[in-house]
Amino acid sequence: MMVAVAVMAVACGGNGGGKADGPEAVVTAFSKAVAAGQWEEAYGLCDTLSMKEYISANQQAWEYLEKADSNAMKIAAQLMADVNVEILDVEKVDGGREIRYAIGIEEMRKERKAVVAKNEEGAWKVTAITDAN
Repeated sequence: MMVAVAVMAVACGGNGGGKADGPEAVVTAFSKAVAAGQWEEAYGLCDTLSMKEYISANQQAWEYLEKADSNAMKIAAQLMADVNVEILDVEKVDGGREIRYAIGIEEMRKERKAVVAKNEEGAWKVTAITDAN
């Protein structure tokens, strides 16, 4: 259970494969991919160096926890695959959308804020993730 809490902290705190349509779908797919340790999928849903660093930091934390107790991580990964992402608010901002959302499993939820924008090809990409303060 402690590993599940640690994985949840990584997924929520940090920080569908690259093909999600619409800003809300991209935030949902990105958040679920990071929570489940689906790194390539997460990388495909972002466009900025800072977001790639965000994913890399989450990946390193995930791998560290996996080395500490691989059986517990397998259980935690199964739990995190069912993480819930609830879109709370969407606001238009310069060149994109700011999306406030909650991510978690059961009572372990955290509110976050994502900024998404269309890239040169017209696909929505996550450009920033912060606490929803």
